[in-house]
Amino acid sequence: MNGNGSGYRGRTLKRRTGAAAGGSSDEANAAQSSPANPENVEKQNNFLSFLNAQADNAYRRPWHRLEHGLRLNRLRLFVDEEAQRTSYSAEEKERLYNLLVKALDRKLLNSKNNVLYDAEGQRITEVKGLVMHRGADGAAVFKILDKKAGGMTVRRRAADKIEVATGSAVAAADDSA
Repeated sequence: MNGNGSGYRGRTLKRRTGAAAGGSSDEANAAQSSPANPENVEKQNNFLSFLNAQADNAYRRPWHRLEHGLRLNRLRLFVDEEAQRTSYSAEEKERLYNLLVKALDRKLLNSKNNVLYDAEGQRITEVKGLVMHRGADGAAVFKILDKKAGGMTVRRRAADKIEVATGSAVAAADDSA
């Protein structure tokens, strides 16, 4: 019920637009949004050139500053270049790409030290630790070597050095007596 007790509920009527209202707003909109309109063509060209310039600048950043999707794109190009250079089959290309994507997901390729990326040429020149060779059956084998485990050195604590030095000094004193 509305406020007058009649039981009739008031409704909002839709506005009639365009040709139904007697105007020709559809024709005016069509003229403005027409691709043949020289002003719209110029705006579209400017916008597309802006987007292309931004895409080129995105790939000019160092490897460790590239976004994940851009890295995947560069890995795909690297695989294509390697396949052309060494004549890999389509299956071998796919296996190499999958290996590189898994290595990227495991954060093995995040460092700028692991991937040599030419920012000016916008391409990967080398993936360090990537080993590619042909097996006895002629199939290509791809592997990414992890960091060497034997490269770590252990330092002695200062307290251990004092004990060793004191023990040897006492031992030397005992030998002289």
